[in-house]
Amino acid sequence: MKIPAIVQLHLLVFMWGFTGIMGKLISLKAIPLVWCRIAIAVLLIFFYLRFFTRESFSFDKKLIFSFLCCGFIIGCHWMLFYHSIKVSNISIATSTLSTGTLFAALLEPILFGRKIRISEIFLSIVIIGCIFLIFKTEITYWKGIVMGIASAFLSALFSVINGILYHKGNSSVITFYELLGGLFIVTVFMSFISGWDAVAVIKIKDVIWLVILGSILTAFPMIVTMKLMKNITPFTLMLSVNMEPVYAILIAFFIWEDSEKMNPVFYIATAGMILAICVNGYLKTKTKG
Repeated sequence: MKIPAIVQLHLLVFMWGFTGIMGKLISLKAIPLVWCRIAIAVLLIFFYLRFFTRESFSFDKKLIFSFLCCGFIIGCHWMLFYHSIKVSNISIATSTLSTGTLFAALLEPILFGRKIRISEIFLSIVIIGCIFLIFKTEITYWKGIVMGIASAFLSALFSVINGILYHKGNSSVITFYELLGGLFIVTVFMSFISGWDAVAVIKIKDVIWLVILGSILTAFPMIVTMKLMKNITPFTLMLSVNMEPVYAILIAFFIWEDSEKMNPVFYIATAGMILAICVNGYLKTKTKG
């Protein structure tokens, strides 16, 4: 029986909720962790395209360069995201990812040349207020909050630019080149921090988690998401992805109750951000209707 596209999407979002969990389970520091994640995903997607779908990798050189540059952004996003987890916790890192919608609302008018909507201004005010509350109540995690917000900005930038590049060719091949660009920029950082030493003595337990992260939680979702875009709208995708922090926080609290327990205001602020994003999305669909 074929699973409906919307059900597949929510299963993927639930899976993405585990990416932050992996960041805490894996003992590697942020940059070596991201390098291993991308390397595994790149290899798997290469073999998938080369031997299963037999897609052509040929593109105009300028386009390939654009894909690689877009990959630089996602590579930096992941490094900041996992660094945020390492210096704070999963709840902080994933909740700040919700600010990505705010940044997307600001970046889209700039890159697509449209006017900023009133609903987006309202959304921005609500999210800024919620982030202020999180800062005020969880000030000891300020480094994680700053890195999480920076990570969210890069995630939004990647999504907006990807919206421009999306129709330039086969989406799976584009994803391969973007991950290759991400692998390149993370490799540069690895060389500066001597991250190869950590990879050389990696623990067996970490290898198992990394294989799961790079395959089931990275390569597989990316390929499936590209296929789902034929049956779902970008709005449905963005609205569903906003549930990722909810899943991640609940899973993390269940596994590490003590270290993930936050001030009640934190949960109220996080819920406020997600609710504002959902209401904004609903209003947009009503306007279009």
